[in-house]
Amino acid sequence: MAATWRSILAAEWRASLPAGSRCALALYPDHWNAGDAAIWWATRTLLAELGVAVDYACDPWSYAPGGLRAAVPEGPILILGGGNFGDVYPREQSLRTRILADFPDRPIVQLPQSIAFRSPAAVAETAALLARQRACTLLLRDAASLAFAREQFPGTAARLCPDTALALDLPAVPRAATVPVVALWRHDGESCGPLPALPAGWVERDWTVPGGILPAEEARELSTAARSFKEWVGMPPPWPPPEAEPCPLRRRIAWRHLPWAWDQLAEDRALRGLRILARGRVVLTNRLHAHLLCLLAGIPHVVCDTANGKLFAHRDTWFTAPSPGPPPRVAVRFAATPAEAVDLAAGLLAEERP
Repeated sequence: MAATWRSILAAEWRASLPAGSRCALALYPDHWNAGDAAIWWATRTLLAELGVAVDYACDPWSYAPGGLRAAVPEGPILILGGGNFGDVYPREQSLRTRILADFPDRPIVQLPQSIAFRSPAAVAETAALLARQRACTLLLRDAASLAFAREQFPGTAARLCPDTALALDLPAVPRAATVPVVALWRHDGESCGPLPALPAGWVERDWTVPGGILPAEEARELSTAARSFKEWVGMPPPWPPPEAEPCPLRRRIAWRHLPWAWDQLAEDRALRGLRILARGRVVLTNRLHAHLLCLLAGIPHVVCDTANGKLFAHRDTWFTAPSPGPPPRVAVRFAATPAEAVDLAAGLLAEERP
């Protein structure tokens, strides 16, 4: 399954990134959301397979236009995919708009994203920046985002492309499930609402953690390299960064001299998310990448949409005939409400019993 998705993604990316290209890659996700980490890991893997070298990479704090120009004088600038194109996530959108403003004459490729705006003014600001670009391409994860881009940003090239995480060829993760159901449930502004009371033995959690500090048992499961690196580089600074010290010294050193360590950390964070999902005989979730990782790992699961509809929009674009993607090879159910999701998870659990 992963090989098919990887070939679909590779074919789309080659149009903008021929073999031998040297590029910059912006928007590293320095947090414990396993979905964004999986996107970074898959992006780096796919670029290597395409023969595209990354000569500059950064997170929102370490971005420096002069450093990018020095490292990549002519190549394309890539912006990481995900679900943060719009004004819902100001930190990520701020970096995106800075890059567009700083490099109007450079090829810029927005890797697969969903679009969500709340403010017409923010749409107009983004449209004005995109209108100045000499060569900008938007790769979009769903048909709704594509339609929005073509209406609001008519002079910008926009094409459909599935979520980058689908390119991952995941290592085997033991399926020694310890609980009946893991409810990997988000409670932020994208949530479709809280879950009702869960049956005894089911576990509800998210893969973000309060304060960004991992529980000790999860930290011990990280590779020594990733754990030591994260302890050394420290927590991300506040956002927006203070003008006097926009990027702490250790973070600047880490991006300049230890780029491989950021990649290792992203891989470990994605695998941590996969281990959380693998604890359940069935997974219940309203996170897109929990759904996609379950598909790739063969974990039966139930999916409820997000409040902005981006999860079902991706499903309808890529998993509904006559879409080009392969059909799922694992039991998956889709629920309209959190209550229905719990009922479907109970039914799926009964089907999965030996």
